[in-house]
Amino acid sequence: MKLRQEGLHLRNENFGIREEDGCYFFIHKNGYKVQTDELGKMIWKSLPGYAHEIAERVREKMGVDDQLIHEFLYVLRRAQVTKFSLKKGEDVSPFAANSVQQKDLVSVVVVTYNGEKHVTDCFLSIINQTYKNFEIIAVDNCSQDKTTEIIRERFPQVRLFRLRKNYHFAGAVNYGIEKGKGKYYFVLNQDIELESDCIFHLYQEAESKKRAGAVVPMMKFFHLRGFINGIGNHIREYSWGSDNYIGCVDIGQFSDLEEVPSACFGSVFLNAEAIEHIGLLDKKYKAYYEDIDWSFRCWLQGWRIVPSVKSVVYHKFGASYTDKSKLKFVARNRLRMILKTFQGRKMLGFLRRYVREDLKNFLSLLWNKKYDLAVAYLIAYLSLFLSLPDIFIKRKKLMREKLRDKTENDVLRMNPEFIGCLNMDNVPVVNSDVIIEYYRPELIQKKRMLFDPEGD
Repeated sequence: MKLRQEGLHLRNENFGIREEDGCYFFIHKNGYKVQTDELGKMIWKSLPGYAHEIAERVREKMGVDDQLIHEFLYVLRRAQVTKFSLKKGEDVSPFAANSVQQKDLVSVVVVTYNGEKHVTDCFLSIINQTYKNFEIIAVDNCSQDKTTEIIRERFPQVRLFRLRKNYHFAGAVNYGIEKGKGKYYFVLNQDIELESDCIFHLYQEAESKKRAGAVVPMMKFFHLRGFINGIGNHIREYSWGSDNYIGCVDIGQFSDLEEVPSACFGSVFLNAEAIEHIGLLDKKYKAYYEDIDWSFRCWLQGWRIVPSVKSVVYHKFGASYTDKSKLKFVARNRLRMILKTFQGRKMLGFLRRYVREDLKNFLSLLWNKKYDLAVAYLIAYLSLFLSLPDIFIKRKKLMREKLRDKTENDVLRMNPEFIGCLNMDNVPVVNSDVIIEYYRPELIQKKRMLFDPEGD
C-alpha cells in the first residue's frame, strides 16, 4: 500500500501523555483518556514532523516497521489526538449545503430534564444548521432546575411544553411527535450537539433510501470528538444492549454501511409515514430499550433503519437516572422487549440467558452487601410480572401486523461482528494491537491512501 507523506504532523495542544499503573494514556485537558502503548508514546514524543521523519526517529529507538508507524499516525490524526498541517498551496474545500432544496419540514423534538448545563449547546447547534426548514419542539419532563427558563429566555423560537410530571423519555418523545407537523422528526437528547450540516445529510439519506423508517447519525463522544459513541445500537443474548462500534475512530470504514439493526433514540431521524404505520414508542418502557423495541417493530413491519455517517452529533452523557433506577429499568425492559417481540426458541434462549445473568448479578450484589441495587432486581421482576397482560396484548397486535417472512433473526443477523475499541474501564484504545487487528484490515480493504487530506 502506497503511503502519502504530505503535511506536518503536530500534537493537539488539548492532549498530553501520562503513565498510569504501567499503561500510557493520552489525556485530554478535560480529563478524558485514550489508552495507548509504548509505540504511541514514542510517536507522541517524536512530534512534530513529517511522516518519514517521525518514522525514522521511532524506528531508530524501537525497530518498528514504517507501515505500522504510518498507520498509527493516520489513526491518531483521525482521532484528533494529533493535528495535520497541509503543505502550502493545498486546500480542502468545505462541504456546502446551501444550494440543497429544503422543501420538507423537519420537526426537531428535544426531551429535557434538569438539563441547564446542556440545553444551550444543544439548541444553538440546532439553530445553526445549514438546513433551515425546521421547527423546534422542547418537551420538558418537569425539570427542577433552570432548564425551562433558559429555553424561554434564550430560544424564543422553540415551542416549549412543560409536562406536569416526569413522563420519562418514551412518554416525552411521544408527546413531542404528536405536537410536530414535519415530514420527518429528529428526536434528540438534551446532551447532544450537532455538526452544522447534520440535518441536511440526514434528510438526504432519508429521501434517497427506500422504506427508511429511521436514519441514524454517527454519534461521537462530546469530550473525545475523534471517537465514536455509536452508529445505532444492538442487543445480544447476554449483557445489556450496546452501541455499534463504540470507541472506534472513523477512518472511512463505515462508508459502505447500509443498515443497522437498531436506532439509538438519543439522536434519530424518523419518517412520519413510518411512525404512522409502526406507532409511537411504547411508553411503558419509560426509559431504556424503548428504542430497540421500536426498531424491531420497524424491521418486522417492512421498514428499514439506515445510517448516515456524514451526519455527526456529539453526546455528553448527561446521566438522568441513578444507578438503582437504571438497573431497575434495564433488568425489566430487556425481558419485556423479548417477551413482546421474539418467538419460539429464540425467545426462550434469550429469556434463559437474561434470567440466569440477572440471578448471578443479584447474588453477587447480596454477597457484596449492595442491598439497594439488589432490591432493584426484585422491583424489576415484580414490575415485569404486573405488566404481563399489557405485554401480551401488544405482542398479539405486533404478531398480527408484522410481515410473515420477517423474524427477529433477520434483525439479529445485522449485529456487527466487532463491537468496539474500549478497554475494561470503557476508555477508548489506540495501540499497536488495535491498529494491526482492526484498523489495518480496514485500511487495506478500502485501499485508502494514508495522509491524503482529500481522502478524509
